[in-house]
Amino acid sequence: MKKLSLVFFVSLLLSIFLCNCANSQEQNTTVKLQIDNPVMTVNGIEKEIDPGQGTTPVIVDDRTLVPIRAVVESFGGSVDWDATTETAILTMGNNTLHLRVNSTTAYCNDRAEVLDVAPKIINDRTMLPIRFVAEKFGLDVDWNRFTKTVTIVKTYNLLSDIPPYTNSAYIEINGNVPMFKENEISDKSYEYYSALDSLGRCGECIASIGPDIMPTGERERIGSVKPTGWHSVKYDNVDGKYLYNRCHLIGYQLTAENANEENLITGTRYMNTEGMLPFENMVADYIKETGNNAMYRVTPIFDGDNLVASGVLMEGYSVQDHGKGISFCVYCYNVQPGIYIDYSTGESSFAVPVTNEGKSETTYILNTNSKKFHYKNCSNVAKIKETNKSFTNKTRDELIADSYSPCGNCKP
Repeated sequence: MKKLSLVFFVSLLLSIFLCNCANSQEQNTTVKLQIDNPVMTVNGIEKEIDPGQGTTPVIVDDRTLVPIRAVVESFGGSVDWDATTETAILTMGNNTLHLRVNSTTAYCNDRAEVLDVAPKIINDRTMLPIRFVAEKFGLDVDWNRFTKTVTIVKTYNLLSDIPPYTNSAYIEINGNVPMFKENEISDKSYEYYSALDSLGRCGECIASIGPDIMPTGERERIGSVKPTGWHSVKYDNVDGKYLYNRCHLIGYQLTAENANEENLITGTRYMNTEGMLPFENMVADYIKETGNNAMYRVTPIFDGDNLVASGVLMEGYSVQDHGKGISFCVYCYNVQPGIYIDYSTGESSFAVPVTNEGKSETTYILNTNSKKFHYKNCSNVAKIKETNKSFTNKTRDELIADSYSPCGNCKP
């Protein structure tokens, strides 16, 4: 591993340790803005609010107004402008806000809301009330009257906020904005791999990758490592036959790690090649072409005590050009089309097909209390109280339309 200054490395380890102890399944994005300051911070990294214009937050009628685009985009949202009606249209997740200049009536998902202060145009920039916008998007807001600083925080729960797999190997998270903190970003190469937990599972792996730590030789054998949930099983409908690969969290081509048990998980062939590999290649190509460093973090997401990860969160950020070359935040599903996986054990079988009539050829088990549906052989079925247990042959789509959601363990 690349040697770093003792102060930096201890600071880094402490930061990651505290983060992992708090909740390894959550990530935070924090934005801070100060009155009359044209620079904001995103996870401690300074950015101009309105590049080249010097626009700053202001106080109007005891309310803080800011040029909103940079703030909303930092949390993965988007901003459009209707010049005809002088209306700002803000979107984040499933919520859309319409705020019109000089009007104290705003619309949240077409529902009228009353503002304490109307949006203003100041020095040719549209300024919006930050607390109203942030709270409507479910963000936490704090105001420090002594330093005149607004702090906005978004907590992303990687278990509850990830939508079920449909037909894409990965999806963008947090608007494809990585969530590195200032004290994690370095233009000096380093690698960190979390210690295995009490079940022997891998945790977060993070690195600042430069040409100096990339491999110069061929990868060695890694078959001696048996990650949690490992089964050597073949299916004819899987590319290469084998359902599972020993998936490097940080790929060999990036940090030259071979049989490092803290860097290898049980991952499907589909996740390894269709989900993770394109981003790994992107980072490797960028570093080879530029000689710059790129931050790279992969976090396996385990549901409860499952031995097989539900998927992995991947983040990338090019350091010297401040994300212009590399910037992504995606979740890759640890699934294999056509195969059912019991994530608690790693055991698998062919998935149950659906008939032409649209009805399932098997029976789903319903938990009428939690509104979850399961495969019959799911280990969670035994935990359902008999009074809450029901059976159905409705299709998956019909159950979701009935407000049921698929079990995170058996993933029907």
